[in-house]
Amino acid sequence: MMGVAHAQSATAALQNCLPPKEMQEAVASKGVVAPALAVMTARRQVPNADVVRANLCRGGDALVYVIMALQKDGRIVQVTIDGPTGRVKSVH
Repeated sequence: MMGVAHAQSATAALQNCLPPKEMQEAVASKGVVAPALAVMTARRQVPNADVVRANLCRGGDALVYVIMALQKDGRIVQVTIDGPTGRVKSVH
């Protein structure tokens, strides 16, 4: 049952994501760190996993990167990175 709850939370996190153009504008205005930095931070949290998705989303009143990483055993890990600071907010 935990897998279902995790899948639902991942889907909920991705519902408020910015389209590519708005993501570029947020990075260009220096409102958030570059996507490459967020992905590198996520890779440090989930070593030996493949990043399969990285989105910039609205999380409350802030922008966060929601990064999905596929581990070698087939599990998906969601890493949430604070957009403005590039710091890890959560790993699920």
